[in-house]
Amino acid sequence: MRVTGRARAFPLLLAVLLTACTLVPEGVARDLLPASTPFRTAEAAFHVLVERQVDKPASSLLLSGAIDGIAARLKRDNIAAEPLVEKPAFTDRVQSDFQRFSELLQATLDRYPKAEKLKLEQAAVDGMAKSLNECHTYYIDPERSKSFNRPPQPYSGIGATVSKPNPGGPVEVVSTIPGSPAEKAGVRGGDKVIQIEGQDVRELTTEEVATRIRGPEGSAVKVTFLRGATEIVLTITRARLVQPQVQSRVQDGFGYVSVAALNGRVAHETKDAVQKLLDQKVSGIILDLRNDPGGDFPVAIDVASIFIKDGILVYNVGRDGRRDEIRTRSSWFLNPPKPVAVLVNRASASGAEIIAAGIRANGVGRVIGARTAGCVGTARVQEMPDGGTLLVGDSKMQDAKTGADLHGPDKGVVPDEIVTNPDNATDLQLQAAIAYLKLARAQP
Repeated sequence: MRVTGRARAFPLLLAVLLTACTLVPEGVARDLLPASTPFRTAEAAFHVLVERQVDKPASSLLLSGAIDGIAARLKRDNIAAEPLVEKPAFTDRVQSDFQRFSELLQATLDRYPKAEKLKLEQAAVDGMAKSLNECHTYYIDPERSKSFNRPPQPYSGIGATVSKPNPGGPVEVVSTIPGSPAEKAGVRGGDKVIQIEGQDVRELTTEEVATRIRGPEGSAVKVTFLRGATEIVLTITRARLVQPQVQSRVQDGFGYVSVAALNGRVAHETKDAVQKLLDQKVSGIILDLRNDPGGDFPVAIDVASIFIKDGILVYNVGRDGRRDEIRTRSSWFLNPPKPVAVLVNRASASGAEIIAAGIRANGVGRVIGARTAGCVGTARVQEMPDGGTLLVGDSKMQDAKTGADLHGPDKGVVPDEIVTNPDNATDLQLQAAIAYLKLARAQP
């Protein structure tokens, strides 16, 4: 199984945090249905979503979203300020609906000769995926697919991880890499990027903001951040960086392990870090999963298994309603001192949520922080004829102890102790974890 996702940090000059990550089951299918229209990419995506997406979407919903995507693309490319793309009367008959859509797309291309067929198809696929409003279902264009779900690579940037938590708002800093130019310049989590080199970027996407900041190592970039109601202008010199995935230290007699994402050799690195802390006789572990968007499904299971000898982490519910147990792997267990304090926030997603939910469900530790993203499921990786990638959410997770849904709006893991960091300066969540472990250590 592999985790993919909006949850990966792209090696632009910022570490770009996409909206969510995805968990991908073993035996990933990459088969495509033969196309019956000239629009192979749009047709392949449509059939995959109709037949495999966990919410069983109606064809009318998907194709209405596709048309919205096409209209938005025509505006974005300045081909038509108010493009004429009328929605036909869809009937939720799969084949006839797509035929109507195909005719509309061809008519649109005839009406707007400057429009590119492939770009409009890609906009249609993106629109279909977005119409479902499901975090594991999304389209990645061919260029971004090249770095999809890969461990971090060296890049030249300022060393900040960013996301766009509100579609209508500016890009926001999630965290900074320790020792990076961003951290040294005083950039904080929660800072909003509003200008780059004097130009307003509040309406740009995460990737577009990162591209504006990209530049050679050693060069400078002027960025204006909004912190609360205060504008802060910083000139930051870019450096060559690699986003660390696992960091650890001894903190107040306890072991502290931070896991940034769940891919590559992260499970091995986490196990090694925990073992080194145990060798130093720490009396408890703080597992920091804040801002962890997830990653590979097996990595999430293996990291959880370090703390849980034998147990059910979550239940996995597929499109057919079948519920399967997701269990730990005993070979990874290290028997660290109990309890474990798990730190989470709204950017903890997918595999990170599975770990937090599993540790709590098995009575191993306490979850502290803010409600997690509610993006807990698996997805199918589907290669598209255009070279892009379509992620199709095909299952959702439930809590192993309560059976409650973890996936969806206002879901996720609700901490045992809700603590916020209002000013992003004092880490109140970490302080709460230390206080909890000190209290547990003092008890007989």
